Amino acid sequence: MERFLKLVRKDIEIIERDSVQPNAIIVCIPQEVMDACTPENQDHARIQSEGSDLRNRIKLIGMEARIPTQLIKPSTLAIRTDRQRASRAWNLTVGLLYKSQRGHPWKTRQIEDGHCYAGLSFYRERDEGDDVIRAALAHVFHGRDHIILQSDPLPDITEDENGSPHLSYEAARQVGEQILEYYEAQKGTRPSRFVLHKPSVFWEEEREGLLDATDGVRDLDLVWVRRRPKVRLFPPTDYPAMRGTLLSVPDDDVHYLYTSGYVPEETTYQGSGVPSPIEIRPDEICETPSLEICKEILFFTKLDWNTSDYAIRMPATVSVAKRVGTILSEVDTESISEVRPQYFYYM
Repeated sequence: MERFLKLVRKDIEIIERDSVQPNAIIVCIPQEVMDACTPENQDHARIQSEGSDLRNRIKLIGMEARIPTQLIKPSTLAIRTDRQRASRAWNLTVGLLYKSQRGHPWKTRQIEDGHCYAGLSFYRERDEGDDVIRAALAHVFHGRDHIILQSDPLPDITEDENGSPHLSYEAARQVGEQILEYYEAQKGTRPSRFVLHKPSVFWEEEREGLLDATDGVRDLDLVWVRRRPKVRLFPPTDYPAMRGTLLSVPDDDVHYLYTSGYVPEETTYQGSGVPSPIEIRPDEICETPSLEICKEILFFTKLDWNTSDYAIRMPATVSVAKRVGTILSEVDTESISEVRPQYFYYM
């Protein structure tokens, strides 16, 4: 892997010095590299060597040169059917369009003015002594813009019995302030409403820290979004549950939302197996009605520009930050002078 990465870095540095830089760089990975960097008894979904991920490290090399990269594996070009050809051509087109124009490949409705949405995720940051330190990522949406914010190292994060991370009071306040300072720098004022999605329940320390960080914000909505609840719905038809189907348990304020499922406009369900919902639990600190919260989360499942699919399972606020974290957890991140916040460097 190191030999191949050295060649990639050398070529990208040559391109970087060119007077006319490309909008994106396509890196084709030879089959020999795939075989050498794939652990035994594992497919080629992840190309790793000694715990290091080839894709992640190429993304960091491109980021350092300020040029987005697009990786192509041999399997991408192994096309057997017209459907595969169309799907892969469309995926590559969408990805390269987003990276080349440094912006959105398709239009969505604009987020309401004065509203700021963010999703929180966590990753392990490795230092030179191989100690594990947790840091937080926030994927922030406002207007038509979105950005990835990386927190300072947060060593005082606690894990619950399920391995889910939780912030201390100080860490929660720090992350909340960082998000709102970014918003204020962009908009010139604090948002009137701040919505934070998190893949684990909010602890009291987290609530208190976020409340203090959001002083001056009129409405604060804290929402727990869980990926794998044990609930399934089976409609009395030949089709699976429709995307957008919502089952609410009002007494517990728990909501099961089908973000994937049968889509009438496409007359099909693109997934495999029986679709399952995600679980949405508005926290005790949540000013907005639950139905509106669920509608917004359904909207955010259409805001991941790393796929041409109709929608993704989890809202982009949470899912994108998690994927970016796997890249920033690489040791190579330490050598980068400035970690860029734009999503197109990571996808």
